[in-house]
Amino acid sequence: MKAILKKCSTVLLANACLLITTGQSFGEPAAVDAATIISTAEGFHKALAAGEPDRVMSLLSPDALIVEGGAVQTRDEYQREHLADDIAYARAVPSTQRDVIVRHEGDAAWVTSTFKVTGKFHDKPVDDFAAETMVLTKTPTGWRIRIIHWSSHKAPSN
Repeated sequence: MKAILKKCSTVLLANACLLITTGQSFGEPAAVDAATIISTAEGFHKALAAGEPDRVMSLLSPDALIVEGGAVQTRDEYQREHLADDIAYARAVPSTQRDVIVRHEGDAAWVTSTFKVTGKFHDKPVDDFAAETMVLTKTPTGWRIRIIHWSSHKAPSN
């Protein structure tokens, strides 16, 4: 009986270790990395709202892609064709971040957030819900954004 209990205890301990290890390696960020990852994502939004295009671009990796409205832009295209509009929008229309989910595996992380966006832009009312996914990579100079995907829809009328 003791041998059976000892064997069961060993199996349970091994399974517990496996579950702990699996949770860490498949998407559960360490607290320090999670804070740094979130800080990078938030830094991007703060730089947009502050009108700091150089800071915005410093957080994007050289091969970054921006996906929005059914289109994909490279980092250079975004800087040339869309960044000024995003800065103007972020400065004019406040957003409230709602849910933030961070996952991390090795040198890759992804942050999914939702926002409530309410205000006026070009004299038109804005009342939207938005979702964002950012994929980040850990580099020698810190976490950098590789992909941003944005989508939004009008808030339901009451």
